[in-house]
Amino acid sequence: MELGTAARAAHSDDLELWIAAQAQRSIAAMEPAISATGLARRRENFNQNIVPSAGSVLASTTIGDWNPEPDYFFHWLRDSAIVMRTVVGLMQDATSPADHMRWQTHFENFVQFSLGLIGSARYNPNYRTNTSPDFHKFLRDESELRALSGDELLGEPRFNPDGTIDIMRWARPQYDGPALRALACLDFLAAGGRRSDALDELLTIDLDFTRRHAGESCIGPWEEKSARHYYVALVQLGALVHGRRLTGTAAVDAEQKLYAQLERHWSKTHNVFSAAVPPESADDTDDMLDASFLLGVLDANLPVGPHSIDDPRVHATQKAIEDMFARELPINRTRFAGCAPALGRYRADKYFGGGAWFPTTLAAAALYYRRANRADGDRAALIKRGDEFMATIRSLTPIDGVLPEQIDRETGQATSARHLTWSDAAFVSAARSRRLFNI
Repeated sequence: MELGTAARAAHSDDLELWIAAQAQRSIAAMEPAISATGLARRRENFNQNIVPSAGSVLASTTIGDWNPEPDYFFHWLRDSAIVMRTVVGLMQDATSPADHMRWQTHFENFVQFSLGLIGSARYNPNYRTNTSPDFHKFLRDESELRALSGDELLGEPRFNPDGTIDIMRWARPQYDGPALRALACLDFLAAGGRRSDALDELLTIDLDFTRRHAGESCIGPWEEKSARHYYVALVQLGALVHGRRLTGTAAVDAEQKLYAQLERHWSKTHNVFSAAVPPESADDTDDMLDASFLLGVLDANLPVGPHSIDDPRVHATQKAIEDMFARELPINRTRFAGCAPALGRYRADKYFGGGAWFPTTLAAAALYYRRANRADGDRAALIKRGDEFMATIRSLTPIDGVLPEQIDRETGQATSARHLTWSDAAFVSAARSRRLFNI
């Protein structure tokens, strides 16, 4: 039912109050995942006792063993960098010197922890004999672990939060992590964070790695298939563009390569960017779409031009993604008035039933808020659309305000990880974009 003018104003005010309150809940839920030195994780079947180190970021503080909740007691390069970019925003917005220093210290600890991951591959050489025989099938070969150094180590997607190597089989290599970490460090410096030798060293390592592996095939953001992924190439380009002061002319060729690679994702026939090259299907538009596209545009944050939020092709692809999930997810067929469709990852997703994801739905909101800050375009309409996505998030958020990874496509109940640190970071960042750019 369409709301009248007065009702719409009241609804907007109510939503704004909820967003402010949920942002505080998400900050309170996100921070304990950073330097969670008071937690411990016992993986009985692998005889592991994991105590997080200062500077690590847990993908989830919830203990799970895939029964059914997943085990996310890891420091993912991707997730941790996204969380740290949110930390930078909180540092900037701090209303007291003590709060500013708290968030700054979190970031500086993250830099030190990250350098420790790069230095050497640490693992228990007896890991195989320590593991229950039934779980040997999940272990990596020892020859693979012994060979980890240099770029192989930088291509690791995740580590134990105590800084040791993940001994389990997983989708590797992944080349977006160092680029995202470089973007976080660049944000920190741009926000007035303290420059240090450690920060300079980490930035140099990550930007050099990104330059060397620009546009190469690797495992994508959903950690499933190796290809040339739009998301990976775009965040690599974002790191190099924003890091030009440090790389100088050394990365020019890599930037040009990435621009050329990204253009190969554009389909004139379907009027969308394909998530991967080659695409899953060259015939069906919906099979070319993936909400990681939205995350890529958001995370790369290119200032202008192709693949930035100014690109009309970005707007067309975002609309196609929204329309596809409006059709595909049953929960979108009964959504409340004033709500946008909840977004999943991609149409054929089966992970925990392939439901709606908080990070992707929040990315859509944040992109509308950022677009509204541009001189061209209907500012009021873009803000309204962003608010419709936030209203959707409100309708899906559990009553305790703890944001899970995803929502079941049929029932609307929280599923997979009951608490995902990335979800909280995404909410805080989207709420900040709404406040800074528009309100």
